[in-house]
Amino acid sequence: MQAPASNPTSSYLLLLEFAPSVGLELTERLSIGATMFIGDGYASGPFVGTSGMTNAYALRGGFGLDYELGDATWLGAYYQTTQAFRFENEAVLFSDRRPRDVDMGLPQQVGVGIANESLLNGRLLLAADALFLDWRSAALFKSIYRGQWVMQLGTQYRATDRVKLRRGYALAQNPVNDEVGTRIGPIDVPGGIPAVKYLQAQFAIINEHRMAAGFGVEDLLMRGLDLDAFAGGMFPASEQLGRSTSVNVASYWIGLGFTWHFDRLPAGDRSSGS
Repeated sequence: MQAPASNPTSSYLLLLEFAPSVGLELTERLSIGATMFIGDGYASGPFVGTSGMTNAYALRGGFGLDYELGDATWLGAYYQTTQAFRFENEAVLFSDRRPRDVDMGLPQQVGVGIANESLLNGRLLLAADALFLDWRSAALFKSIYRGQWVMQLGTQYRATDRVKLRRGYALAQNPVNDEVGTRIGPIDVPGGIPAVKYLQAQFAIINEHRMAAGFGVEDLLMRGLDLDAFAGGMFPASEQLGRSTSVNVASYWIGLGFTWHFDRLPAGDRSSGS
């Protein structure tokens, strides 16, 4: 933080995930899948005091199913477990100078969604999802957040046989909890409730409206190689946290990815007799 009154408090949290997955088609209409998230986390802060960059590892499981309701309608659902990181000796408070372990976690979450691809001769896909993030299951964050509902809407239009255009909107409930105490997990925060409010400001995901757009191109340079790109952002938002702390947040992002499909044979390898 650049404000002189921050003393100077700062936070850094980076989570990298490796996610091997497997899927199985049980019937012509029903498919299931599972994912194991292998997380590598790096954290510094957020408590007033001294702290060093600390590393931790944690696992998370994900399970989902997809059911075809009709010729062009699908219903899906998924569940993800919590992911609990323990950053050992990560924080040293000014009050006691004793190294403290800091527990942080990602919440368990559940989601359901529906998609339809019957409009405009099958070129237009419409999808809607409802998600619930149970922040009360996440270490550290359960002290500053409450449960969060998210509604997601998305469209995809197949402009040509190879090009897809996409757009999405999400309405995410502000999870910041107005009723907080003086403890974050096992740690009594020096400074009491005003200091906890200041800590909340460092993790204030208060933006309720998000929007993104992108495109996909199949067989970009060779058969089997797809390109997908997108850009998006969260609409600016602000909130007053206690008498002494206010926060203003805006965020924007871009993404680019390539996918290789092993099941697409090069044009020269196909034959009418196979």
